[in-house]
Amino acid sequence: MTRETGTFNNYGNGLKYVALSRAPKVAGIPAHELTDAISKGRLAVVEVSGCKCVTLADLVALVRGAKA
Repeated sequence: MTRETGTFNNYGNGLKYVALSRAPKVAGIPAHELTDAISKGRLAVVEVSGCKCVTLADLVALVRGAKA
């Protein structure tokens, strides 16, 4: 199993989380687009082990929606 800095797995519900500080790099989008999505309510922020994160699935959906 490999681990990446800034990612968390929830084995209970099968979701993968990405720290907000890493999300723009993982998604390949500018940080201001991520901030806009959060402030407009299109992307939910959750706290995992004291770190503010977004789900990888939501991040992928955001990127796909932005490219469509």
